[in-house]
Amino acid sequence: MSDEKKDNAPQPSNYVGTIKVNVLGKDYYVQTSTPPMSASLEELERALKHNREIIGQSQEQMKAAVIDQIFMFKPPMLINFDSPTQNAIMAHININILIPLINLRGGNAVFEKAETFHVKSRVEIMRNAAERVAYMEQQAKTSPVKSAFVIVVVLALVMSVLLVNQV
Repeated sequence: MSDEKKDNAPQPSNYVGTIKVNVLGKDYYVQTSTPPMSASLEELERALKHNREIIGQSQEQMKAAVIDQIFMFKPPMLINFDSPTQNAIMAHININILIPLINLRGGNAVFEKAETFHVKSRVEIMRNAAERVAYMEQQAKTSPVKSAFVIVVVLALVMSVLLVNQV
């Protein structure tokens, strides 16, 4: 999936209003706004935590979609990459709005490494990571070491039976 051509389209720089983000050749539109001015510091911190949880949930849903697509051979109409991608875009943008607001109100919020990336880059990294994790999990289920161990045990049993029958 990383064979996509790099597009020279301008990336969103304003994170309030309707934002168009192109992820792996598909356009996603997200409507965002700033939190109300009456929101307390605790509410903003809770919103930040909630948006970080949404990112984690989106990552898991992307991994499940990769497993459905590649290993379960589900039809394309049953594979859902759109919802977790849209949710991840929305949560990333909200995090970029919330952290400065929390710090302006006297809180102490910092960006995590992945939150410093551009929204398009972050979501593409999430999709690629979901693919790698899905492949690694499937490889672990069909480990050649386990198969080799079973073969050695079976061969040992067969050889012991043959030796016992010859004596």
